[in-house]
Amino acid sequence: MYRVNQNGQQQRANVEPIHQNRINGRQPSPMNVPMSVLEQFRESWLTAIIGSILFATGMCLLFWNEGKAVKVAYSLDEALQNVAVLSNPFKLLPEFEGRLIHISGSLSISEPLTEPDHGIIMLSVKLKRRVQMYQWVEIEEERSFGGVTEEEKHYYYTTEWKDKLIDSDHFYIRTGHHNPKEIPIKSQIQIANEVKIGAFILGLELKKKFNEFVEITSDERPERKDIKMHSGLYYHSTDLWNPQVGDIRIQFSYAGKQGDIYSIVGMMEKGVIVPYITSHGEDILLQRKHKMTVDQMFHLEHMHNYWRTWSIRGLGWLVLFLAATCLANILKTLILNSTFLCGLIAIESLTMSVSMSISLLVIGFAWVWYRPVIGLCLALASILPFIYSTLTAGSQSQQRDNYRRL
Repeated sequence: MYRVNQNGQQQRANVEPIHQNRINGRQPSPMNVPMSVLEQFRESWLTAIIGSILFATGMCLLFWNEGKAVKVAYSLDEALQNVAVLSNPFKLLPEFEGRLIHISGSLSISEPLTEPDHGIIMLSVKLKRRVQMYQWVEIEEERSFGGVTEEEKHYYYTTEWKDKLIDSDHFYIRTGHHNPKEIPIKSQIQIANEVKIGAFILGLELKKKFNEFVEITSDERPERKDIKMHSGLYYHSTDLWNPQVGDIRIQFSYAGKQGDIYSIVGMMEKGVIVPYITSHGEDILLQRKHKMTVDQMFHLEHMHNYWRTWSIRGLGWLVLFLAATCLANILKTLILNSTFLCGLIAIESLTMSVSMSISLLVIGFAWVWYRPVIGLCLALASILPFIYSTLTAGSQSQQRDNYRRL
């Protein structure tokens, strides 16, 4: 830029470009001033509310899960110390009344479970009947051409075997696609009245734990002519190969067959095995197929508790990660407005650091009372994600500076 002096000569003006002043920091632009937290909340209030709800949900889920894991671990240890092993299940000893006991032996069932119309007779703890109906199914489809999706949705209909009744009154095209209003035969699970191991009677809560079902494959045809049989399934259909809407098919399975050997841990109450309630309020009632020792059964329960706990931990971390993602703008604004936090936390990996740290912190404090060393280590480890992300970000920034110098 030039100007004219008193002698009429052009002279270069001593004016720096505006962008150079911004680079040198002499005239900070208002655009570089970080927003306040309140301004950022007004701008992204919807995602902030969703993030807050997810954050509260994730925290509650982790707190509940860790509390449950600690209680179950305590209860299993308490039960293991109090259990009495009975080598002979055919003797009811009065001194073990009201105590936690361990027995092993074969199942004895007084009366069989039956399905008269299908010729099923099973000496088992449970008999399961699964019913499916042949019904119309609506499929909704969106079509796109050249990357553009049509606003109008398309519907087409097919027939399938379904466990639950599909209400055809809600179909887009109801004409010619009518399903029955109810399934004439219901799915159900029968439970035997009296099941024993030796002289001990299994209580209802224990019988409900028999859930390893085996499909029944019988060669005997039912007496009813309208019931056809194929591949272990019983068809209530006129034409087996061309079923009509409303036809049903049934599959039978059993759990806990007569003569199968099971190991049981529970409290003896007047000759009946019922749940044992620990001082932490947890029910101890264990059932495993085959003959197992007490240590093996409790080890399996500890492993089950371990994997269940880690599965819910993963879910809790995922919820917190989604919450941190929704709250990312507010968290970044809070960090940028704090000189201390800005030098401590790397913005690039904020959501990952926050979700990991909070998860470790919650898990650590929950375990302090049960295993103090492990709990405190986990709580202290909650700062590691921030340290790692900060060091990584600093290393990457230094590499970029070195690259610019080159």
